[in-house]
Amino acid sequence: FLSLLQSILFWHKSTGISIAIFLTAAIILLIYNLKEKEMIKNKKGILWAIPIELLGLTYFIFNNTFFKILNVPVILTLFVIMCMNITKTKITENRFIRQILGKIFKPFVVLFDFISDFDMDEFFEKQKENKNSKSESVKKVGKSLLISIPVILVIIFLLSSADSVFGSIFSSFTESISKILEIKTINDLLGRIVVIAIAFVYISGFIIAFAKSEKQEEKEENSTGIKLSDLTIKILLVSLNIIYLLFSVIQFKYLFMNAGRTADFDYATYARTGFFQLMFVSFINFALLHICKKNEEKNKFLKIMLIIFTIIIVISAAFRMHLYEQEYGYTYLRLFVYFTLMTEIFVLIPILARICGQKIDTFKITIQIIVIMYVALNFININKIIAKNNIDKYLADVENESIDYFYIETRTGTDSIEEQLRILNKSEEGLSANAQEYLANLKTSVRCNLRGYKAEYGKSYKPSFAEWNLSKSRVESLLENVDLTDRSINYENNWK
Repeated sequence: FLSLLQSILFWHKSTGISIAIFLTAAIILLIYNLKEKEMIKNKKGILWAIPIELLGLTYFIFNNTFFKILNVPVILTLFVIMCMNITKTKITENRFIRQILGKIFKPFVVLFDFISDFDMDEFFEKQKENKNSKSESVKKVGKSLLISIPVILVIIFLLSSADSVFGSIFSSFTESISKILEIKTINDLLGRIVVIAIAFVYISGFIIAFAKSEKQEEKEENSTGIKLSDLTIKILLVSLNIIYLLFSVIQFKYLFMNAGRTADFDYATYARTGFFQLMFVSFINFALLHICKKNEEKNKFLKIMLIIFTIIIVISAAFRMHLYEQEYGYTYLRLFVYFTLMTEIFVLIPILARICGQKIDTFKITIQIIVIMYVALNFININKIIAKNNIDKYLADVENESIDYFYIETRTGTDSIEEQLRILNKSEEGLSANAQEYLANLKTSVRCNLRGYKAEYGKSYKPSFAEWNLSKSRVESLLENVDLTDRSINYENNWK
């Protein structure tokens, strides 16, 4: 069902509400299969379906190309985490990435093993036992039709393509089927069948991987990660705290208090550099706190001081980035730095609670925080934030400020349409002309994407409901009464 559904929703179609529909069906059928096999050991694990569905909805609400690509592996990873939580498959901190990757790539191996172990004699014996059952007969007929019909269709299409006389006999039939299934050529049909087959193998293998009995679960390894002696840990903590104390004093004196501006000191260069280095230092501190977690009672004061200094380092990195983006504007990378630093602050809270004696699973909470922050990042409309702040900065001082409008066009697209409209009447003539031309073609492009277009534009196209996207729909609505016709270029060339 899922392999056929993905073909109906995604084949030759742009993403839209189809992603949320498919994910809903996948979650329901996955949980149903696990329940049938009595593999649901932890019902709370089903809550992981919430971030999966929310990420699926972003394809309907926004039109962000970056997240459309990035969310594919993220959603797949969340599916694995959900299944591992539901089936109570032990997630080991030291092998987390390897476990996730193993579960993602395991379906092909699992299905191959399942087919290899399939006992044909046992299968036919069971069929003989149930041969007098009416329901079993109906099931058998249903299965036979499911297998036979696709094969018959493929044969008819192949023969019709190979012989014109034979094709004329089945012309009306093949045309009707082609219209229903949106098949354009025989190669298109074969390609679609291959994709359906691959999807079937992967989805089946994924379900089987988690529905198998517990005896098939991976054996625990004895490896417990990096081990350091208490003396080594103490030397590291003391040394780093002394270094960070000196660093913190410098931050308060020269950065936070905005001091140190002398003829020999370039404050601008000093303040607007080093954010990536500081972020990397904070990662090292996280790794050290992770290594030190085995003996929480030891060196408690030194660990708390390390957390405090890590927070100062994070704030310093964020402040430097703030000064930098005020000078040069917003980009994806600069906003992601803010997101990463904010996530680090939130993750430090459970680590501090654990050091202070709270019995909590910091690894599990860390994963939950990262997932929540990532979903939030998807929903804040980062495209609009980038466009708004860069355009605000430009319009505040048009004569002296410059703006990379090409970046706004290519990176923020339909999600920032309200902000882009502000450029039309409030900026220099050259930039206004570029904005008008871009918006004119965007208007034509979106209209064709939402409403379809006739043969004069090339191949006729009629969109499916599964492709509907709110961001594109909003563009059509906002540009409806904006006169941009004099700036519109030939859409056929633009499409190419």
